[in-house]
Amino acid sequence: MLSSFESKRKMKTVFITRTKSKKDFDDDLKELVHEVKLSGIQDIYILSNFEDHDCTMSSIQVIAVKDEDPTSPISINTVLNAVKDSKKNPDTFLVSSKEVGLKKKHIKALIEELNKNKNLLVVGYKFEIINESDVIDEKLNNELQGYYANKNLVAYKIPWNTCAVWNYESFDKHVSKFDEITNRNPFNPVCVAIDGECNKTEHKGMEDGLAIAQAVSKKPSLKYKLIDKNFLSWKIKTDKKQSHREKLARKDSVLRDFMALRNYSVNDLVSADIYHK
Repeated sequence: MLSSFESKRKMKTVFITRTKSKKDFDDDLKELVHEVKLSGIQDIYILSNFEDHDCTMSSIQVIAVKDEDPTSPISINTVLNAVKDSKKNPDTFLVSSKEVGLKKKHIKALIEELNKNKNLLVVGYKFEIINESDVIDEKLNNELQGYYANKNLVAYKIPWNTCAVWNYESFDKHVSKFDEITNRNPFNPVCVAIDGECNKTEHKGMEDGLAIAQAVSKKPSLKYKLIDKNFLSWKIKTDKKQSHREKLARKDSVLRDFMALRNYSVNDLVSADIYHK
């Protein structure tokens, strides 16, 4: 555990989010950035594939970083490179999607968890899925909760970059960057069962899980944690439901394939769960 002095000091956190749309940048991200500012985070990075925009939203200055594919699994590396070049050396970096109902209280809870335990590599939230009317989407949410309840699915034990805070020093030392194989890889599309039918979907993503597996293979004492109280809302728009279901259904297969290719142990990954007995 950290000393009482260390546990009380204010941690320097970099916030990272992503968008492909100027409309999202101007509208949907304002509330998210406002909540981040309220939490005390000063360095806010927004990945986008456009440059000609004003980086000030409601008098909040943010740093815009251009990436040709800002929503790809590895685009966060572009920001991490910028952070390293700045030589600011934060304590943590927080990644969150704009679809997540992230509030000041959630940010503080995530950072406090890392602050309490120096062996925590990453902390994230479990989610509940809501629709565009901000109410629970029964079908999608039941599917998600079913995945969480399935103890055989390792991909559902770990934090995702949908919303997670990472120990910057541990990540930099034991991972360095999110593995490019999660974006460009030799695997064929994955067949997933959706409503009793086989749907082919991209074999990509799970860069977060692969990073955790890489880190714990180097330093087994590292841990991860999912906060499973007060689930975080994850809003899925109607036109994204099918692709979202496919993404959820493929997570475990994709992670296991990448781990096998990199020769990372599933048992080691499972054992790194802070709740593992």
